[in-house]
Amino acid sequence: MNSFNLIGKPKELRYVTVYNKLFKMITEGFFPEDSRLPSEPELAKSLGISRTTLRQALALLQDDGLIKNIRGKGNFIVKSTPNKNVGLEKMTHPVHKCMNDDIDDIEIKTHIEPSNEYFNKLLETKTVAVVIVDRWYKSQGNTIAYSFSVLPIETISKYNLDLNDSNTILEFLETHIYSIASNIMLEIKFSAAGNFAAKSHPILSDHEFSLLQETVFENDSSPIVSTKHYLPIKLSSLKINITR
Repeated sequence: MNSFNLIGKPKELRYVTVYNKLFKMITEGFFPEDSRLPSEPELAKSLGISRTTLRQALALLQDDGLIKNIRGKGNFIVKSTPNKNVGLEKMTHPVHKCMNDDIDDIEIKTHIEPSNEYFNKLLETKTVAVVIVDRWYKSQGNTIAYSFSVLPIETISKYNLDLNDSNTILEFLETHIYSIASNIMLEIKFSAAGNFAAKSHPILSDHEFSLLQETVFENDSSPIVSTKHYLPIKLSSLKINITR
C-alpha cells in the first residue's frame, strides 16, 4: 500500500485530517465497495499516525455509514444503497426502513402462551392468551436483526388469522398492520440484550443494539400488536424526516 504520511498536522486535529483523507479515498473509489480496508497496524503505519488516532477516524467513518466493522475480520467499505426517502415518521416496518443491508430471508416461529402480568402490561389490556411471533431477518445467510411480537388472542380472532399458516402471519405483521393502523407508538431505546433476545440465531454484529418498541393501534385504546425490534447499531441507521 502507498504511504500517506500525515505527520506535521496539528495534533488535536489529526484524527479529523485522517478522517478527511480516508473519506476522500473511499468516496473517490480508491477502496472499492465491499472491499476490506488494510489492517489497523498497516493502515496506521502507511498514514504515519498512531492506532489511537486511526481508531478515532474509523469511528467517525462508521458513524457516517462509510465503513462497518466485522469482529475478527476487519473494517469493510459499505456498499452504496439508494437513499430511502421515507423514515420512521411514516407508518411502515422499521426493520426494513432502518437496516443498511438488504433483507433476503425472514425466519418465523409462532406459539401460544397463557397471558401474564407482563403481557397484560405490554398490551395495556387483560387477555387470556397471547400469540408470540419471533422473526429473524437475514442477509446472505447471516442474521442481521430480530423482532419479538406479542399479539393478544383477540387480534387473531378479529382478523381471522390462521396460526398454522406462517406466510399469513408474516404478511400481517410485515405489511398489513401498517395499512390498518390508526396510530403507532414507537419508543427508541438502546440495548445490550439483542443476542440474548434473539435466542438460537445470534445477530451478526457487536453487542450494541437500537431497541424499537413498537405498539400498533387500530382506532380503539387496546393495541393489536406490540413488538420489540432489535437492530444492531453498526448495521442500521435510524432516520426521521422532520418537516414544518
